[in-house]
Amino acid sequence: MLVRTIAGFMMLAGVAVVGCGGSGGASPRAACEEIEANTCERLYACFTPTELAAANYPADEAACVSQMQAMKGCANETAANACTGNQHYHADQASVCADQITGLTCGQIRDQSMSLDAQIPACGKICAVD
Repeated sequence: MLVRTIAGFMMLAGVAVVGCGGSGGASPRAACEEIEANTCERLYACFTPTELAAANYPADEAACVSQMQAMKGCANETAANACTGNQHYHADQASVCADQITGLTCGQIRDQSMSLDAQIPACGKICAVD
């Protein structure tokens, strides 16, 4: 069950970056990097090494950040490729998303019944049709 919670949190954070030009806030690459770093920080603060290992995460937070940024393709994120279809990248929402992830408590992250969509709504608005 806990592995599912960790995976769900990572998936939601990943969708936030891949899903999405706006003004103000981080570039797509910087936002991607920050969101993944903040996500790993919360995971390593809220779950035990045993729980993280059971979910196949690296032994330390720095390795998580490197792995997640590489998996999400952060280094190649641009305003032209961050969003799909007729959606546009909204840098202001990306910055808010990163802050909302940082603001999650361990209780929120560990609560399997909690809706992450409700707790970090800006992440779902990074890419949107204007």
